[in-house]
Amino acid sequence: MSLPHLISRISKCTKLFILSFLMLINFSITKAQGGKTQILDEAFKSAKERYFSFSFESRDQLNQLSKIISIDKVEKDKVYAYASRADFDNFFNTHLDYELLDHPNTFFHAEMFDSKLKKTYAWDQYLMYEDYVDMMYQFANDYPAICQVFSIGQTVEGRELLVAKISDNIDVSEAEPQFFYSGQIHGDELVTSILMLRLIDYLTTNYGTDEQVNKLVNSIEIWINPLANPDGLYAGGNTTVNYATRFNANSIDLNRNFPDPEDGEHPDGKSWQTETQHFMNLAEAQHFVMSANTHAGAEVVNYPWDTWTVRHADDNWWQFVSHEYADTAQFYSPIGYMDGFNDGITNGIDWYPINGGRQDYMNYFHHCREFTLEQSTEKHISESQLPDYWDYNRQALLNYLEQVTYGFNGRITDLETGDPIQAKIEIDGHDFDESFVLSNQDGYYYRPIKAGLYTLNFSADEYESVSKTNQQIADYDSKTINVQLQKLNTGIEENTISKIQITNPVHNHTLHIISSLNIKQIKIYSILGQLIYSSQYNTKELQIDIQNFRPGIYITKLEFSNGEHIQQRFINP
Repeated sequence: MSLPHLISRISKCTKLFILSFLMLINFSITKAQGGKTQILDEAFKSAKERYFSFSFESRDQLNQLSKIISIDKVEKDKVYAYASRADFDNFFNTHLDYELLDHPNTFFHAEMFDSKLKKTYAWDQYLMYEDYVDMMYQFANDYPAICQVFSIGQTVEGRELLVAKISDNIDVSEAEPQFFYSGQIHGDELVTSILMLRLIDYLTTNYGTDEQVNKLVNSIEIWINPLANPDGLYAGGNTTVNYATRFNANSIDLNRNFPDPEDGEHPDGKSWQTETQHFMNLAEAQHFVMSANTHAGAEVVNYPWDTWTVRHADDNWWQFVSHEYADTAQFYSPIGYMDGFNDGITNGIDWYPINGGRQDYMNYFHHCREFTLEQSTEKHISESQLPDYWDYNRQALLNYLEQVTYGFNGRITDLETGDPIQAKIEIDGHDFDESFVLSNQDGYYYRPIKAGLYTLNFSADEYESVSKTNQQIADYDSKTINVQLQKLNTGIEENTISKIQITNPVHNHTLHIISSLNIKQIKIYSILGQLIYSSQYNTKELQIDIQNFRPGIYITKLEFSNGEHIQQRFINP
C-alpha cells in the first residue's frame, strides 16, 4: 500500500474516532445539563431565593464567588450565602460541594401589631406595611416643627421608600452637616427597621428635654430611612413579615447592586434596580457627611473597605468611631453582645469581600463616611426581644450620630464677591482613594478626622489654591476654618458662574436661566434626588415651563460649552 493511501485510511479512522468522541462528550454534557436543571427545578420550586453553605479554599476564590452569589457571612473556612436561581446556576458551574439550608425565615412566626385591634404600640411587635407607613407620617404630623417625612420613590412592587428628615428650623437649609441612617436593605434582617423607627421616635419625643437630643437636632440635619427594602420584608404580603426575603422583588441583592470602586458600575452584572436608583438619586441631591446602613446576621461594626484590601485613608478614625459604637453597645447589653471579631469591629474585606455594597459606594463616590452595623446575630428575633435590642444600641446610635459634629468645618467663599464656592478640601499627605471632601453648594464643608496635626488644602477650578498648615484637632472637638479663594487671572473676561442668572423663586411657572456661555445640558432634580427634567440645548438663555412641577425646592445641574458644571437650587412657589 502506498504512503498516500495509508495516510488517507488513517485520516478516515481518526475522523471517525473524533466524531464518536465528540458525540460521547455531547451526550455527557446534555445529561449533566439535564441533571443540573432538575436540581435547580427542585431547589427553587417553591422559593425565589435559597440559603446554603459551602467551604472555600482561598481568599481569591472567595472574592470571585462574591461576584456571583450573595455572601451572608463567613465563619472560618465556611461560607453562608443566598442565591436566586440564576445566581445558583452560576455557582453550580464551580462544582463546589454545598449544602442547602433552611431559609432563616422558615421557622419564624411573628406576632404582628394590628392597629385596628390595639391602639397603643409598645415596640414589642412587628408592623404591617400600612401601619409602618402610617407611623412614619404620624411623626411628621405630631412634630411638624422638627420632622418631615418624604417618599423618595417606589419599589418594584409599588411600596414607598420613606425617609424622615429631623432638624430644628426644618424648612430652612442651614449651615449643618447632613447625616443618613438607613435600615433593612436586606428584607429578612428584621430588627433593623424597628430600631430605626425607635430612633425617629426617640429624637422627636425627647427634643426639648434631653441635652444630647437637643444638640443633635439643633446642629445636624438628620435623615432616617427605616426600611430600604419593603418588598423583601413584605414578600409574604403586607400583613406579615413571616416570609421575608433578603432580595428585592426581582430576586436581586440591593446591597450588591451599587457602583463599586473596584468592579465598576454593575459589579453584580445586573441593571440598577429602581430602589438602587432612588437611593443613588438621594445621595446625589444631598450632601451626606456621614451615614450608616444597618443589618442583622452578626454583631459587629464593619468599616471600609469591603471591596479591596488597602486601608481607608482614615483607618485610624474608622477604628476609633467603630470601637466607640461597639464599646457603648457592650456597656448597655449583657456580656457577649457585640464582642466578637476585634472586640466588636472588623475591616470589611478582612471578614469577606463585598462588591457593589452601599458602604463603599457612599465612601468612594460621594466622599461620605459610611459604615455597616450588624446589630443582631439572629435575623428573626422574637417580638419580646425588640425592646432589648433598642436598649443595647440606643446610646451607640446617638454617639455615632454626634461624631458628624466633630472635626474640621467651615465655609469657602469668593474673596471678591463673597459668593459660596463648591471646592475640594484635601488633607495634605493623608488623603487618597477619594477620601477628600467637598463643600456643598452653599460653600460649607465638614471633615471628620482623628486627632492630630494636619495641613488642609483648599482648591476649586479657576481659583488659586490655599493651604492652612499646622491645624491641630482633638477627638470630640471641632475647629472652624473659613477660607476665601482668589479668582485666577485667566484672561477670560467673564465666566459661567459669575454670569449665571436663575429666576428664584420662579414666576409664572417658568424657569428663566441666562448664562454668559452656551448651556449644553440641564437636569432638574427634586430636593429628594428624583430626576424631574432633562434636556440638551445649545443656547445662552432658557425658559422652561414647570407648571406641572409640585411646589417645593428643586436642584438644577447645568453643563456648559466649556465643559464646566454648576449646580443651583430654585423654589417653585
